[in-house]
Amino acid sequence: MGKFKTKRVIYVLAVIVFVFFTLGPIVWAFIISVTPESEQLASTTNLLPSYLYFGNYQELFDQTSSAHKTVFQGILNSLKAAGLTILIGVPLSFITAYAFYRFRFTGRRFLISSLMVTMIIPVFATIVPIYAIFANNGLLDDLKWVAVIYVTAFLPLNTWIMINYFQSLPKELFEAAQVEGANEGRIFIDIVLPLAWPIILTSTLLMFLSSWSQYQIPLILTSSQNTKVVTLVLADFMGRDSINYGMIAASGIITILPPSIIAIIFRKYLISGLSQGSTKG
Repeated sequence: MGKFKTKRVIYVLAVIVFVFFTLGPIVWAFIISVTPESEQLASTTNLLPSYLYFGNYQELFDQTSSAHKTVFQGILNSLKAAGLTILIGVPLSFITAYAFYRFRFTGRRFLISSLMVTMIIPVFATIVPIYAIFANNGLLDDLKWVAVIYVTAFLPLNTWIMINYFQSLPKELFEAAQVEGANEGRIFIDIVLPLAWPIILTSTLLMFLSSWSQYQIPLILTSSQNTKVVTLVLADFMGRDSINYGMIAASGIITILPPSIIAIIFRKYLISGLSQGSTKG
């Protein structure tokens, strides 16, 4: 009984620590966003503001303000980049993973091993040659090509997860379909696609969340306000002479809403897809 209570206490403490480090920064950012600037810069700062100041949010939602135009243009650019990444990356990783799973060919194991090796190579390690290629071919400041780099960064992990997901499917389904005379096209459309929608949704969510949070890649490859993603826009509130902490915090709260809402709505599919796609094989 005492051992059970000890485990329960450890579990509760672990959950509290996890929640603190996960939600703590968000709560702190919200507090800063509703704290008057005079209190933020005061020599003695209280944990909570003396009154709630929503001027930063009013400015962000005022369609005539520069902050509104800048932040929401950044959100739109992030959505464009994420959408293009999903449109290219999910079908490519799905077809690649299915080919690795279904077909046996010379060099298959080597290619899968190479795919896994590329997962540990950070994209930023190759950003200098990527920038040189983009600069020499006039590809800078274009969200389409930023999305292509996103795809190359996220493709190995998503493909690996999908391969393992396919390996969790019963082989008897494919064998029965072949006995019935179904070709690979019919097997793919009638069997694989209906069974694979959880991992497709998981891959879509992973690519969206990863694209949304990118900073280094767009920092190097984009420069104009028409192509800056929201993470770069937030950094622009930090000037050489001053930092608008309240506006940064308010913008941050707004920009985490889309991925948070999507993650909450589809969390069941995200967890099930990741668990099946990472432990089977």
